[in-house]
Amino acid sequence: MHTMPRKARNYTSDVFRLAPCLTSDELLVLLALVDYGDRIFPSQAALAAKTRLHVSTVKRVLASLRTKELVRTIGSGKALTYHLDLAQAERGTSLTESEVGRSQGARCSLRESEVVAQRERGILTRELTTQTNQGAATAAAGGVVALSDDIRSAIAMRDPRGNVDAQHRVVSRMLGEHGVIGNAAQEAWIALARNWARTGNGAYETLAEMLTSMVEVRDPAAVLMYRIRRLAA
Repeated sequence: MHTMPRKARNYTSDVFRLAPCLTSDELLVLLALVDYGDRIFPSQAALAAKTRLHVSTVKRVLASLRTKELVRTIGSGKALTYHLDLAQAERGTSLTESEVGRSQGARCSLRESEVVAQRERGILTRELTTQTNQGAATAAAGGVVALSDDIRSAIAMRDPRGNVDAQHRVVSRMLGEHGVIGNAAQEAWIALARNWARTGNGAYETLAEMLTSMVEVRDPAAVLMYRIRRLAA
């Protein structure tokens, strides 16, 4: 009697390790899928609400992730389920990189991650400035806020697989979408990073948890900053 092999659990850190090989929208959608746990069957509308992306964007991103063989779908309609394979880079297999300024059919590997990440940061800024949400564009255009060596070292000890710069890009976008920009966004990022260094809870995970209870809040920026500042209290 044959049994199915036990599926390896997916972690947000696995997604962030692939960040240099992903567009910002792909990163958000993958993070949202991982957040569902072992049984992943959200509708595209649910993914759109979770990521703050348009449904048509989610549909396009899912198609791209299937092409990159990071996502497989089984079934159809309401019975559609998603299976993630985030070990592509571990096996040395390829991910197309045309979305982040590389030639069609080029390959992305962990060894090239720094070069690709630098290119993606430049393209990410240009892409976001075309979005209707200018707050998100402003936050992302500010660049990576410098963290002290002590904070980075503490994060590395707590979360060895954590990707600080990739999490900063996603967190900046999420903050901007809720009206937290400029100096406030930098303050928020540093507070989230310090909490990450102290507790091991990633900046993205902490921020996403805060946002789950902010439906129909009148002043989301003020409420969010209040919650973030309490991390250091």
